[in-house]
Amino acid sequence: MAARIEISGLGLAAYVKMKGSQFLGFHDAKFIFESDKSPSEWQVEYMNSEAFKHDSELMSLRKLTGTVKR
Repeated sequence: MAARIEISGLGLAAYVKMKGSQFLGFHDAKFIFESDKSPSEWQVEYMNSEAFKHDSELMSLRKLTGTVKR
């Protein structure tokens, strides 16, 4: 049964939306979805996904851009 869930992390919210959950809105710095899974279930799935690996690599490279002189 689908329920309303709230997610604050941008990467996780994008993953939940990409996987087909209905986006309901954004309120108080949280993304709101309708989903059959709990936020903790989504978190575990996301952390074991290629999307999480991509996001982690992206953040690592982003940190380097602040240290590179142009």
